[in-house]
Amino acid sequence: MSGITLLAVEDDPTQARILRHQLRELGYELGAVARTAEEAEAAFTEIQPDLVLLDVHLAGPRDGIETAASLIRQRPVPLIFVTAFPDAPTFARARLVGPFAFLGKPYNGPLLGHSIALALQHFATALGLPPDTTTGDLPDGAVLLGGIFVRQQHRLVKVPFADLLLLEADDGYTHLHTTGSKFTVRQGLGEMAARLPPAQFSQVHRRFVVQVAAIEQLDPATTTLHLPGHAVPVGRSYRDALTARLRPMR
Repeated sequence: MSGITLLAVEDDPTQARILRHQLRELGYELGAVARTAEEAEAAFTEIQPDLVLLDVHLAGPRDGIETAASLIRQRPVPLIFVTAFPDAPTFARARLVGPFAFLGKPYNGPLLGHSIALALQHFATALGLPPDTTTGDLPDGAVLLGGIFVRQQHRLVKVPFADLLLLEADDGYTHLHTTGSKFTVRQGLGEMAARLPPAQFSQVHRRFVVQVAAIEQLDPATTTLHLPGHAVPVGRSYRDALTARLRPMR
């Protein structure tokens, strides 16, 4: 489990410190702070953020809006624009880039937290994931940005695909198992499995989906699959496809 990775593009050191403090109060950590477009592009490649907060007015030849356009050409992510001067021309330019939230300075911690949740929810909706029917928030168990998002203590947490060993169905819920941790989301296994990268995950039973790279052994006598800390049954209808898939890995 890890908190979502955030990148801030902010050239004012005081504002960057305030932002870092407010995010910590919300249970988030900044992965990096960039002061210029060039630093932002380098940090974006290095930390692969799940969300980017950009000050519209950056020093240098490229402002926050131009920087945002450059970043999302590399990889689509939720954007939040931040500015102390939300004038009409700036807002019109920013809208063309497609931000998922727009935050005016000064802002407080709760407003920042709402903006992060809103940006992620809008990003998920744009990818075809409808919001939670009760709260309108990002749905519990949303599969996007290289992981599965869950709510832990009123904050969003991402379980990266790389950490996920298996998914287990349980009467309309799904348990996510990682090494030493388990998370439960209010979403059926079938709906979630359809959004997982097929090159990385495989359904092996009506109740189980596993990460193929985590498979340690397939016992042909008992048709049991072994992963770190887990033994999973293999359904008859899944056996042949799984065996064919594992054969090149031997």
